[in-house]
Amino acid sequence: MTDAGLSPRVQRFLTTHIDSIEKLEVLLLLRARTERAWTASAVALELRITEASAARRLAELKTGGLLLQDGAAEGAYRFSPGRSDDVQSTAELAAAYAARRVSVISFIFSRPMDRVRGFADAFVLNKDKDGDDHG
Repeated sequence: MTDAGLSPRVQRFLTTHIDSIEKLEVLLLLRARTERAWTASAVALELRITEASAARRLAELKTGGLLLQDGAAEGAYRFSPGRSDDVQSTAELAAAYAARRVSVISFIFSRPMDRVRGFADAFVLNKDKDGDDHG
């Protein structure tokens, strides 16, 4: 375990696929209830979010290779990662979220700040070998 008590696998998965708690909740709902296909309206009702937001999250997760569009129902999705590593990562993420919810949430919310910090660091002026500042 490393940062925030999360395994490197979970951290990589979050960094790659999850940029909001809402998207995480949608993914974990579909993972937990694989016996049915989920529409945006069903997800919205279950998670108490707007249908438009649910539709956006479902589409993003499909684009990320974590969901498949169900052929039997228009606009319905099922949890079906294309890579076996994503299946394992999602299982570990679900366990981490159940046991250390605050750590997972903190990790997700810390990421945008890391991006801003990285962008800002690109503009930090360093001294060269002879000690002169540039700029």
